[in-house]
Amino acid sequence: MNIYALKGHKVKCETLSAGYDYHKEVAQKYLEVGKEYTVEKTEVDSWHTDVWLQEFPNVKFNSVFFEDAVEQSEEMNKQHPDYCRFH
Repeated sequence: MNIYALKGHKVKCETLSAGYDYHKEVAQKYLEVGKEYTVEKTEVDSWHTDVWLQEFPNVKFNSVFFEDAVEQSEEMNKQHPDYCRFH
């Protein structure tokens, strides 16, 4: 998924068997493969990106579980608060 996804961006759960064991446990508890979700926010780090979804307030997921349902433009990516840290 686009790690610079802004609030309202649509993503789809691609897998439940990625990331570390803790990430898998959280994903398996809340997510369904093939289902679409709405991004609340992402926090980009050098090793991974955390994703919060509007459907599950206060639960963070690893970005490895998702693919973009629609693409977000590069211009939109630049609006993300973490974009300048890595570009």
